[in-house]
Parts: sequence; structure tokens; C-alpha cells
Amino acid sequence: MTKRASPDRKLREEGQRWIEKIKAAEKLEKDWLDDAARAVRAYTNEEKAENDEKALGSRYDFNILFANVETIVPAVINSPPVPDIRRRFNDPDPAARIVADIMERAISVQIDDSRLQVEMEAGAQDSFLAGRGVVRLKFKSDILGGEPTDQDIRDADDEADDGADNGRTSEAIGATMFDEDDQATAGMSGNGAPPVERVENERICFEAVSWKDYRHGKAKRWEDRPWDAFRFVIAKEDEEESFDAAMIRSQFDDSEKNAWSKSDGDICGWEIWCKKTRKVKFVSDDGIILKVIDDPLGLKGFFPIPTPMQPIELTGRLKPVNPFSIYRKLADQLDTITKRIDVLTKAMKVRGWYAGETADLKSVLALEDNEFAPIDNGELWSKSQGGIAAAIAFWPVENFIAVLRELYSDREQTKQAIYEITGISDIVRGASSASETATAQNIKSQWGSLRIQKMQRMMERCARDLFVMMSEIIPKLFSLKTLEEMTGIPLLPAPTDTPEQRELKANVVALLRRPLASYYRIDVESDSTIRADLTRQKQEVSQFLQGASAYFAAVAPLVQQGALPADAAVEIFASTSRMFNLGKSVEDTLEKMVTDARTKAEQARQQPQSQEPSPEQAEMALKAKAAQQEEQRLTAEFQARMQRESAKAGIDSQKAERELAIKVLEEELKRLEVQAKQLDVKLKEVDLAAKANALLQPTKQEKANELA
Repeated sequence: MTKRASPDRKLREEGQRWIEKIKAAEKLEKDWLDDAARAVRAYTNEEKAENDEKALGSRYDFNILFANVETIVPAVINSPPVPDIRRRFNDPDPAARIVADIMERAISVQIDDSRLQVEMEAGAQDSFLAGRGVVRLKFKSDILGGEPTDQDIRDADDEADDGADNGRTSEAIGATMFDEDDQATAGMSGNGAPPVERVENERICFEAVSWKDYRHGKAKRWEDRPWDAFRFVIAKEDEEESFDAAMIRSQFDDSEKNAWSKSDGDICGWEIWCKKTRKVKFVSDDGIILKVIDDPLGLKGFFPIPTPMQPIELTGRLKPVNPFSIYRKLADQLDTITKRIDVLTKAMKVRGWYAGETADLKSVLALEDNEFAPIDNGELWSKSQGGIAAAIAFWPVENFIAVLRELYSDREQTKQAIYEITGISDIVRGASSASETATAQNIKSQWGSLRIQKMQRMMERCARDLFVMMSEIIPKLFSLKTLEEMTGIPLLPAPTDTPEQRELKANVVALLRRPLASYYRIDVESDSTIRADLTRQKQEVSQFLQGASAYFAAVAPLVQQGALPADAAVEIFASTSRMFNLGKSVEDTLEKMVTDARTKAEQARQQPQSQEPSPEQAEMALKAKAAQQEEQRLTAEFQARMQRESAKAGIDSQKAERELAIKVLEEELKRLEVQAKQLDVKLKEVDLAAKANALLQPTKQEKANELA
């Protein structure tokens, strides 16, 4: 008789302890969970509608919560976040620059493919509706390859019939179909070993976790919490694929195994991330441990979520506050006023009495528009003062008008009180007074959106934390082949690579395997989660271009005269440009301008000083310049005298021509004498330069001897 295996009680006890911890965490946040559930019901208006005054406030006819949430969420997140990954210090490091480009491109691809914006919008809706929004990361991949099928082996055997098999079996021949270098097959070593599995299509997925499906351990700061738990629901038919069947059955006795096998309901439980053990445990609601895996992501902070988004936070407390609970009383008051307006509006009907046999006030109240009811003793009305007209009495609707006027006024005041509490100003909602000036509207917009800007920074912080986590996951879990295909940057060695290229690729791969968050500044571009106002953006660009044109027009003469160094002028321009939101590409270009200007200035300062002329050469140059100026002066005087002599010429042209010819010869002689003197000066200058070089040559030789 075989001995029955006893169930593993330790696993059952551990699972029960985790369920008790989750229930304790739920109990600590019960007040908030109840408020959040009440807010969701108010948001969806799913309660039964009631029209009587006793049910006022149970269902919102004026759903201010829906209006506020639908206004705030698009104001804080309406475009996908943009990663901005750069070297912490702009040192000339080619490998670091390539790694920064690889990470930025890889993260951008994951953002587009996994619809991060949609999940962040869902998290923002949870945060402003319930009080907490959570977005988590998941790493997924496809496993290809494995054992070849029988058909693969038979096909390979048939193809090898025409050639020599060199003693190989059909299994070995079939296995050669799977070459790890062949992208179309499953991967196989060339020595006949079984084909190996390979991982492809690595990707990061984002998931907005509902506020009802998240629990955490007790702590005062988010980074100190000991565990996180996420709710899951798995179909029973997916048990073998999702969980460890052997571990599950080891916790049951025979009767429990049969009951578990026969159950056809979904498997519900909690996915628990324990920071102390760095393990992930799947525990059912009954305390059954379904599966235990080691740290799947290898993150520095372990948990797969950034700091949750909570619009209302208190120092030293992780329990959120439901935003609707802050102004729920005012929302109830607003709804009460709206319901009373509806009641009075329905009561304002054209109805009344006339002379008849039976009528009372109750029958009049039941009348519809333009209906009349009989009234007793109508003949008394006709005989009384006023005649037949006095026999008809109308329902006094003028009294309702005064009451409705006050109710509408009260409703507007209540709405304004809610807007002041929530921080939604009339400018943020797009409503303004036509009588206001543009300056007044701009001031209201700036101050009215301060609290909205705080919420926008909360969304940017969440996006930044997600990018930091992705920068840790991608180098660890993505293959080089996937990164190369994803980013278009070559990483794998190629036969045509030069030694410098192979060395650079090796440095890039080595740097990828290091913790990037410690070496890089990973941040979100300014306003990247918010679609900027196009008019304001155009005005800023126009102001920048006008200012840049005026600046360069002013400093260009100073740079040409040497009064302002070129690198200083570029540095001043770049510093001023940082006040404008020009985008990363423009900022990189400006940074390159500054670097190039500094390099040119440094090269100019490092040029050898021996190229400057010596005092003797400078003196000779001055003399040559003076001689040239003297020649120019004499030529000018000669031309002036020629003009004067021509004017004095009279009838005796022959005598004048002879005298003029003599004077021309004399002036030509003088000019030749000046040229001779100039040539003599140049010869002396060459002679002095040769003597100077002869004197300097021994000095250079002595320096060479000293260095030797």
C-alpha cells in the first residue's frame, strides 16, 4: 500500500499570512476605499434616479464631479511624454553619446508601441476620481525555437537522401535545419546538439492598475514600503500555463485536489512583490501559493511601479485622500438646488379654477398645462364684483419666479465655491468676460493655473520615474540584436568593421551593461506631457528670432574689432536662449556652437608666438610703407603740376611741349630714384631677416640639446 504524501503546510501557512497582511492593509485604508467607491458611483450616476425631495443628493442631476474630472485630466496629460536622455557631463566621450542615443530611441519606441499616454491618462483619471493612480511596467518577450518536430526531421532526412550523410542519423540531419545564425529557423548548434530556445521581440508594456486592485505594506515613505500586491484574475483553463501546478497540488490532500480540479471558476488572488526576499509570489484568495519566481526585472527599487500619483498628499502618510470628499457637501448642496429648480419648474404650469360642481386644491395640483378644473359655487363668483372674469382663478406662478431667481443665484455661488476649492478657474475652463482686457485675462490665467501646474509636474514625475525604470530594464533584458533593430544603431560586430569601430562597439556594449541611472541624467522634456498653447509658442519663437537678430547685429562689429571675444559672444547668446523653450535639438545645436567657439579661441591662443615680426622687421616695414606713401605723394604732385602746366599752355605749343617733355623726363628721373631707394630698403630688409634667423638658430639647437 502506497503512502500518501502529506500536504505542504508551510506553504499554506505562508499563503494565509500574506492574505492576512493584505486584509490588514485594506482595513487601514477602508475609509478611503469607501469614499473612492462613493465617488465612482457619483461619477457614473449609476444609482437609481429619484424625483422626490426625500431622495435629494442620492443621484446627481448636476454632476459637478464628472465635469471636474473630465476637465482636469486633459489639462495634466494630453500628449505622450518625451524622453530626454543625455550625458550627465558633456565630456567628449563617443561611447557615452552613442549609449544615450540608444536608450532614448529604445524608450521612444516602447512609448509609441505600448501606448503609454493611454495608460497614464487612465492613471490620472483614477488619481483625480479616487485619489490614487498607479501605472506599472511589464516585460514581455517571445520564445522561439526548441525541439524540432517529427515532420522537420523527416523533411531534412528526405533532403539529405541525394548526398552523403557521413554516418549521421536522421535526427542529426534534421537538427541541422536549425542554425542559430539563420533568422528563419529556431536556432541550433552545428555539432548536432538539440536546438536551443531563443528570446526575441523583447518589449515593455504599461498597465494602469485600478485603485481597487492595489495594496501595499505599511510605511511612512513610498521607498520604505516592504511589499506591493496587485489583484489578478486568471481563467481556470490557463492554470497550467500561468502557475506552478506541482506547487499547487503539493499544498492539497486528496479531497482538496479533487475539489480544485473540478472547480471551473476563475482563479482570483494577489501578485505579491516582496522587497525583503526580492521574490514575486502569486497567492490565491484562499491562501494557496500558486507560483514563486525570483526578481523578474532587476530594478534598483525592485517594485514595478513608480511613486503612485496622489493629488492630495500628506507628509508621513501614504493613505490617499479622495478629492471628491473635500467638496462633497457642496456637491450635495448644488444637486439639492438643481433638484428643487426642477421641482419648481414642473410646478410652473398655466392652470386654475372655474365655476363648477366639484373641485378642490388637490385636483388643481394634478392639472397639466392649459387645463382648468371646476370650482364650487361658481355663481357667487359671477355675481360678485368683476363679473365672469372673476369666476376664473389662475395658479399663482409669479411667486415661483421669485423663488427660482434665488435658486439660480445660489447655484452659481455654490459652483464658484467648488471651483475655488478645486482650483479650476474660469480661465482654465476657457470662460472669461468679454469686457476684460487681454492683460487681465493673462494674469488670471497665470495665477488660476498654479495648482494645475502642480498636478502637471506630478504627471511629469511619474513619466520620469518610468523612464528611469526602463533605462534599467532595457540594457539588462533586451538583446543586442533587438536593440540594433529597434534603434538603427549597429552594435553587433560585422566583418567590415575597422579596428576602431570594433573597439567603439565593445566600449558601447560594456557601458550598456552598467547601471545607467547612476551615470546619466534621465528627464522628461519640459511640457512634454502637455500640448503647449500654439499661440504662446509662436510668440515665444518670434521673440527669440527677433532678439537673436538684434543681438548678432550689435555684437558683430565688436567681435570684428576685437573688443569682444567670439566665444564670449556665443556663450552670452546661448545663456540667454535657455530662457526660451526651444526643444532639445536646438539646445544641442547651441551647445555645439559654444563648444566650437571655445575650441577655436583655445587654438588661437595656442598658436606659436614666433610668427610675430621682430622689432627690426617692424621698423623696416614702417620705412617701406613710408617710402610707398612718399612715392604716392610725388605722383600726385606730378599729376597736379601737369594739369596746371596744361592750363597755362598758350599758342606756342611747341615750346610748351619741349618744356613739358623736359619736365616729364625730370619727374621720371626722380621717380626712378625713389624706386631705387625702395629696392635698396627691401634688400636691407631681406639681409636683416637672414641675420636674425642665423642668430635664432643656435637658440633652438640649445633647447633641443637641453631636452635631449
